[in-house]
Amino acid sequence: MPERSIPGEFVNSLRHRCPRCAEGKVYKGFLSMHPKCPVCGLRFEREPGYFTGAMYASYTLGIILTFPVWVTLLVIGAPVWVIGLATAAEVAVLFPFLFRLSRVLWMHLDHRINPEPEASTR
Repeated sequence: MPERSIPGEFVNSLRHRCPRCAEGKVYKGFLSMHPKCPVCGLRFEREPGYFTGAMYASYTLGIILTFPVWVTLLVIGAPVWVIGLATAAEVAVLFPFLFRLSRVLWMHLDHRINPEPEASTR
């Protein structure tokens, strides 16, 4: 399989596609994943605890996405409780999307660093 560029990997992550073939969908429902890629057979969860690293991606995305809101509220002089409430509400709304995206980003990063061979579908 040809090497894809980093921007291409990012686009495939946003589209929630398989890190190996870039065709198979990772999710079969809103929050439920396919155990394997429906196209190439890549097993998405390589080992127990595999998605622990995705928590770091989710945390980073959450900070990036909430930063403009709380800085804007801070600049206009909103009370701290309003800033906290607004940020918590934003995170609550974004959580399902961050959960999905962070898992796919983690799989793409892991596959780029430590790719599983074509024949290995376990």
